[in-house]
Amino acid sequence: MRFGQKIQALPRQALSPVIEVAAGLIERPGPSPHAPPEILVSQRLPGRHLAGCWEFPGGKREADEPLTTTLARELAEELGIAVDHCSPLLSLTHHYPTQRVRLWLFSVRWSGTPTSCEGQAIRWVSKTELSKLDMPAADAPIVKMLTAPPQYAISPAWHSDQSHLEAWTAMLEAGHRLLQWRPGPSLPDQNRHALARQCGDLARAYGALWLVNGCPSFAQEVGADGVHLTAERLRALTKRPEGLEWVAGSCHDELELSHAGALGLDFVTVSPVQATASHPGATPLGWAGLAGLVAVSPLPVMALG
Repeated sequence: MRFGQKIQALPRQALSPVIEVAAGLIERPGPSPHAPPEILVSQRLPGRHLAGCWEFPGGKREADEPLTTTLARELAEELGIAVDHCSPLLSLTHHYPTQRVRLWLFSVRWSGTPTSCEGQAIRWVSKTELSKLDMPAADAPIVKMLTAPPQYAISPAWHSDQSHLEAWTAMLEAGHRLLQWRPGPSLPDQNRHALARQCGDLARAYGALWLVNGCPSFAQEVGADGVHLTAERLRALTKRPEGLEWVAGSCHDELELSHAGALGLDFVTVSPVQATASHPGATPLGWAGLAGLVAVSPLPVMALG
């Protein structure tokens, strides 16, 4: 696939070695029954890379060490707590001027009392407060994704306004709170704005975020929370669309992931992982292919198909 001059891949030999970091999302209940959970962050010590920044606790992976072992070791050394259970949550690779960091964030079930074992400042913050802290650039996309629901529901193909609204309502009633509105090529232009606004009203009534699969200007016109860019639209852009809280994109290979990261998108979808009826001619990535793209993605990835 050719992408022209807008997408450039760095030569492999020019890339610095990857430093892999395992970090933990450590939560506790909020200070009152109705308060949101709080997240533990620690401040990087003077003399270290990015000194003074707040970060998710964790540390560098040693050679051939399982990431879960790294996480347990680092949290014991830094905070004096034990990892009872952990599961992968998000990962991305960030290119700093002098090094590349691949951050693996785990959801952690823990025991003990978090303590500053290395003299670092630690604090508990809400997700809202987390977004206001001075954190490493690699953490920024992850911090924003923590405010979004973990699953991404996509509207079905359009058959009629009524069937589309019924399907959209069914997704909301099923509990989905991050949705992509995909109008479909057969939707008449005269119906497009009205139907989008109706779906937007429903999304807001349920407290859900909704992104329009289409043109950024159309997403703004109908009051969507964001836009989801097709791979073709993504490749054509030279900067992130303005005026939208959320910008996501469809990616299928490393070049598209790199371009999405350079534009500063919030997250990407990678597909198809398995064979799907909607894309019968597409070659599926498989789980190994998905893992390979996730490992080099500069942004959080949601898998489709």
